[in-house]
Amino acid sequence: MIPRNVKGCWNSGYCGVGCPTNAKQGALLTTIPGALDHKAQLFHGLRAERLVMNQDRIDHLLASAMGPDGVTPSGITVTLKARQFVVAASAIGSPGLLLRSQLPDPYHCVGKRSFIHPVNATVARMPAKIDPFYGAPQSIYSDEFNFKAGTDGPVGYKLEVPPLHPAMAAGVVPGHGQPQRDNLGQLPWMQSVIALLRDGFHPDSPAGTVSLRDDGSPVLDYPITDYLWQGLRKAYLTMAEIQFAAGAEAVQAVHLDSGWYTSWNQAKDAINQLPMKPHRARLFTAHQMGGCGMGADPKNSVVNGFGEHHQVANLSIHDASIFPTSIGANPQLSVYALAARNSNRLAQKLRKQG
Repeated sequence: MIPRNVKGCWNSGYCGVGCPTNAKQGALLTTIPGALDHKAQLFHGLRAERLVMNQDRIDHLLASAMGPDGVTPSGITVTLKARQFVVAASAIGSPGLLLRSQLPDPYHCVGKRSFIHPVNATVARMPAKIDPFYGAPQSIYSDEFNFKAGTDGPVGYKLEVPPLHPAMAAGVVPGHGQPQRDNLGQLPWMQSVIALLRDGFHPDSPAGTVSLRDDGSPVLDYPITDYLWQGLRKAYLTMAEIQFAAGAEAVQAVHLDSGWYTSWNQAKDAINQLPMKPHRARLFTAHQMGGCGMGADPKNSVVNGFGEHHQVANLSIHDASIFPTSIGANPQLSVYALAARNSNRLAQKLRKQG
């Protein structure tokens, strides 16, 4: 079972789109109110544009104030000055900010080795109602295939059972027009399994690269290698076999060329023939990691083990971008643990400096 940090959960199933009862103990209920209680200031509606250096330190941050829609710049620029700067803009946003700021990067490490846990899925029609849009999401997982082959063999993957909200399912379940309408009509009886591939541990899984578009926004380029395609096919087979073992009447790979298979043997033969290509196999990610990797050697890392930038004296990074590989699991707790450890150390350091 996957533990969840909730209080007074109504099991409405809306966790992924915002809890209507504030049962989720997220940052808006915990860390942000706690920080404000200790005299922190919260500025919202700003977009960090560029960190500006003076010698070996960040002097200030230039930010754009957003308009009423929260997306469009208002034209007002805000300057924020501080003794210490901590970047926590995600594994895509953090390297993007560093690249826009043109901070020292002598070994061109920023934006490199970005990981995403490539995800594929299967769906099954079950004989009894599942109602996959209610209750606790992702309550069941399996690490049976995650570390089984070590780091030298085929790519490992973690299996999880996701929720299927109608709107989300409409973008995931294969088919268009009437076939998709027929599929979604069976949604109360539908069940899904997803596989999270543990990328970044093998030479044939080199990860992706974050760079900047012409407008300065970050973009991730992530090649799917033959090594990863083999893992995705194996994951399709594993998930289909599990679903038939659980009593599924039919199983379909979330792949544009997959039909509904009514037996494990039929599914196995068909999945082994599916073209494993971009835009045919439908892939997902919710776990972005890396891009500002931590390490002792500045030649292959951006920050040290405490998130402190190797070249900039008063800059730290406290988010998933400092992961040197993916971790093969939902990274939330690892992000929290690293941020808590590194923030406590940074606070102690600043107190000593006075």
